[in-house]
Amino acid sequence: MNTERKGFKVLTLDNIILFIILSFIFLGSLNLINRYYYCIYIAALLFLVSPRRKICFNFTFVTLICLSLSILIFDPSSQTMITSMIKPFTYPLCYLMGLCMFTYGNQQSNDLLKEEKRTSAIVLVIAAGVMLHFILNMFTNWGITTRHVIDFWTKNEMSATGQATLACIMIAVAAAFIFSKVGKAKKIIAIVSLLTILSYNLILAGRTIFVLMLIVLGFAFLYNLYENKISWESVSLIIVVVVVVILLLTLYNNNVFGVKDTFEASNFYDRFLGGDNTQDLDDDSRFHNKLYYVEHFFDSMLGGGHIRAEFGHSAHDLYLDTYDESGIFALLSVVIYIFASIGRAAQCALNKNISFKTRLLILCVYLVVNIQFWLEPIMRGVPWLFAAYCLIDGAVTRLLIEDKKYSENKIVS
Repeated sequence: MNTERKGFKVLTLDNIILFIILSFIFLGSLNLINRYYYCIYIAALLFLVSPRRKICFNFTFVTLICLSLSILIFDPSSQTMITSMIKPFTYPLCYLMGLCMFTYGNQQSNDLLKEEKRTSAIVLVIAAGVMLHFILNMFTNWGITTRHVIDFWTKNEMSATGQATLACIMIAVAAAFIFSKVGKAKKIIAIVSLLTILSYNLILAGRTIFVLMLIVLGFAFLYNLYENKISWESVSLIIVVVVVVILLLTLYNNNVFGVKDTFEASNFYDRFLGGDNTQDLDDDSRFHNKLYYVEHFFDSMLGGGHIRAEFGHSAHDLYLDTYDESGIFALLSVVIYIFASIGRAAQCALNKNISFKTRLLILCVYLVVNIQFWLEPIMRGVPWLFAAYCLIDGAVTRLLIEDKKYSENKIVS
């Protein structure tokens, strides 16, 4: 059984380099000066030159290399300059870093709890980076009355859906914190983060954030119920949720702190609930876009963006947009990779050696990000999200490898 160890950490060269690598991953997640891949490549360089670094490769890494090569060969936008040519290789590099970031020499770790903390640390560093970018954008656009929102780094207009995507990983982390046994500080961070995201979403006027929150909070609650069965903890959780919902409705109906006035003056209310040109909440062109791409699937199997050029819109879908931009080999690579990553998430879900809070964190992140993959033109619009997913997936792969070693050692002993 793993027990938590407390004490002072020794300041070593390995720890210093790890801190610097994680710092650059944070800056990459923040999309510093709109150059996330610069930060990732600096982190990767430090990772590769670290003393005693143990590098290992697997089939998933090869799959991501195939994806990168397909993008480079078949997507003309990846051939315009050197930086464009190296961007696609961010994905396998991120996976490799996640897989091998904490492996050195012939080091054998039988401490599964430590590996869980390392995996969680990578998730939290990424979540903190993208959440800070979200907050910077919120301050930049606070008070505007249209959806023409500006990005903090570029000072140019960035789509409201693109800005909403910045919140997805933090939504997953917050849900995991709320429904697992973590400290009060993490609970407070979770609640404050969700309230912040909801506040800015009234300006962004999007549905995705609300839907993601409902899905992931519902999933976290049900998984908690599945894990703990019907217990006093589960009952108390239901009571708390009901009380919070009633309290929020009461605050809204009585316009406490001007909540109702603020909501009804928001872009979201004006877009969906008020005004002469309101849009139905279920009115979305994404499905029709996807259908067009499916109907023209065989028009060009070697990429080049021909369907988008003819249609005038993206499919808003990782798979169809990747196919249109980079061809059939890229599509096959990304499908194989995503299926493998979901398989790893399923292994975590069923693994009782891994603590519930770590399992819930991993599952919430995988759920939210994979939903987002069906909603945005990922490779062209928000490539940092796929890079972040690869990094987290690499860390989860390492966690499962260490769990297997832990189980084998436990059987031997």
